[in-house]
Amino acid sequence: MGLFDGFNPVPKPSHRRNKPTAKQRGQFSAKTIQAILARDNFKCVCCGSHYVESVPHHIIFRSQGGTGDKRNGATVDRLCHDWAHGKRKGPNGEPEKEGREWFENWQETKLDENGDLKHV
Repeated sequence: MGLFDGFNPVPKPSHRRNKPTAKQRGQFSAKTIQAILARDNFKCVCCGSHYVESVPHHIIFRSQGGTGDKRNGATVDRLCHDWAHGKRKGPNGEPEKEGREWFENWQETKLDENGDLKHV
């Protein structure tokens, strides 16, 4: 009989993760996505297009600590989303660098602290 014939390792515990993975942090839940799309009437908040993306735009980017809550999301189409990330001109020819600022201003002026539209 050898030295390791009777080796019985302790099984790994089967508990769940305490913290979300880096990829999961800041993502919108399915419930939050539906709430954002419904709040914005399933139209792009920037140009009004009905051809919107299935996942809302993070106004404060996840890489900069943006959360996955309703206030940090905006319904956008592909062109306005690219403008928000500085990849193309805006829907009315605005410079690329103004997109992010436009969405941050939209968040401050149009949304309350819960992420619902302010009543004017």
